[in-house]
Amino acid sequence: MASKGLLHDIRKHPRILAVAIGLHIVILVLLSISLTSSEVPKNTAPARSTVKAVVVDEKKIEAEVNKLKKVEEKKQQKKLAEQKKVKQEADKARKKLEDEKKKLIAFKKKQAEEKKKAEAERKAREAEKQRIEKEIEKRRQQEDADLKRKMEEEERREEEERLAAEHNNALKSLRSQYVKLIEQKVERNWLRPPTSTPEMSCEVIVNQTSLGDVISVKLQNCSNDQVFQRSIERAVRKASPLPPPPNPEVFDREIHFTFRPGG
Repeated sequence: MASKGLLHDIRKHPRILAVAIGLHIVILVLLSISLTSSEVPKNTAPARSTVKAVVVDEKKIEAEVNKLKKVEEKKQQKKLAEQKKVKQEADKARKKLEDEKKKLIAFKKKQAEEKKKAEAERKAREAEKQRIEKEIEKRRQQEDADLKRKMEEEERREEEERLAAEHNNALKSLRSQYVKLIEQKVERNWLRPPTSTPEMSCEVIVNQTSLGDVISVKLQNCSNDQVFQRSIERAVRKASPLPPPPNPEVFDREIHFTFRPGG
């Protein structure tokens, strides 16, 4: 049974098998040398010694094999321990690398988020800046438009006032001409009384129709001469219809003028 277990161990460990075969070869060589160099004794005692020696040698071989086996086991244990240590260090390094990788990914993610946030804030500031600039530009344009419109209105009003003043002056001149025409026609129809003098005068108020027909004559602030006053009233009525105005705008139903003999 011991030999069977020995053979099993030798097959399991080829290196031990090689050592065992080598030892057996050495023993066989030694035995062959011993047999050839000495005479074979007649009694059987040496044969038992040889068998005993072989058995002893097998025990030595088995002891050597066990020793080698233990050495091999120690080597294997050491190798496994070293492999385990290497694996642990590798796992530790891999875990550290994975942790560093996770930290790097987290850092890059955080950096990307901060960059995205900063970009969003920059865009928001830029948009707000553009909005304010547009608002300022819009307000400036509105102010410019209001100022331009105000200036145009002021210029238009001034122009209208100028034109109105010119128009009024023109109408005033035409009215003076119109009144002068009436005054001249009245004077042409006036018959000077013997009592009149160049210093005499009379304010005349004439009411007329749209066609110039005299409706009424009123005198005021006249020289105290009844003949002179009646002569003026006759002259006004004889002048009917009064001259038409040079411009319809200067027509007036009530005409005022001062009559003086000889203009």
